[in-house]
Amino acid sequence: MKSIGLLMVLLLTQTAVFGQKTIRMTVKEECVPCRRMMAQECFQVKKEGSDKWELFYDRIKGFEYVPGNRYVIDVIETERPEPVPQDLSKYLYKLDKVISVTPMISGSQGVIYKVIRMNGKEVTDADVSLSFDSTFHQISGRSGCNSFSAPVKMNKKQTKICVKTGMSTKMACPDMQMAVEDEFLKSISDKSFKVSHAGSMMIWKSKKKEVLVFETGTKPVPQDPSATNGGRPEKTPWNFFNQQTLRLIQMDGMTIKKTDAALKMDMATNSFTGSNGCNRISGNMSTTRNTVVFSDIISTKMMCADELVANTERRFMEILRSKGLTVDFAERVFNIYDASGKLVLMFAADATE
Repeated sequence: MKSIGLLMVLLLTQTAVFGQKTIRMTVKEECVPCRRMMAQECFQVKKEGSDKWELFYDRIKGFEYVPGNRYVIDVIETERPEPVPQDLSKYLYKLDKVISVTPMISGSQGVIYKVIRMNGKEVTDADVSLSFDSTFHQISGRSGCNSFSAPVKMNKKQTKICVKTGMSTKMACPDMQMAVEDEFLKSISDKSFKVSHAGSMMIWKSKKKEVLVFETGTKPVPQDPSATNGGRPEKTPWNFFNQQTLRLIQMDGMTIKKTDAALKMDMATNSFTGSNGCNRISGNMSTTRNTVVFSDIISTKMMCADELVANTERRFMEILRSKGLTVDFAERVFNIYDASGKLVLMFAADATE
């Protein structure tokens, strides 16, 4: 009897973890441009001790990524319920735990280092900031009033940096900004520094004396000029799916066949229309890049004779009205997740449109 009981426990345990495993991965301190459905930013990762960086296209539920930090994390990889649409990854990913966070210098175009203290004095009235190129051979930025650039040499551990004499534009500046600029350029030209980190701050020291303290930030994303001049809007996944008929193909992990359930979003009015499988629906919606909230949902009141259709309709409406919905996109597929991170709705853009 004990053997039978032990066997049942083992079988239950195996069933619970079937199609699921934990992967340890290192996430690099900067993302890079990549493309799946459209242009996007991808993580660079090393999996299970690999010595090669690879692109990672999927989202990791619960992972709060900050550029400029290198992460070692444990991620739970789970197989998507069958059938998996061709455009989607075979797996879903969710953060298990963060093992370590190491501040690193980033060569991403989106990361900027702003000087907040120089030679023991706060810098508040001048724009002094720099970014690194992707090879870490050059820095460029603002020296107070003018733009500057300078070649640099850094060791592999990013603990030492040598700045050579660089170039600067020669615009006239207010006296206060000019004084800050002159001090900054003099402080870095042909100098070597030891580099350390404290939270989001990067600290440069020379001969054990603090010279510069930088705060890590991100550059604002420039707007597409044509989007403000009556031209085409910025390309985003929401724009891609705007006004397309999104057919429901999966709900709660189960393939949905022979249903009229669908959504059509109007991003200009932040509204949607569609069907829950039996009745027509409409309402308002608000979005961020990876969240959606459906509100003020109204529906016609036709009776659904088919019990399966009625059950689909009931669950579909329940999901739309729930809180904490997040989304992601892959090729022509649009996914909605509940607050726990479970994939609850999967839509496909109608290829006939």
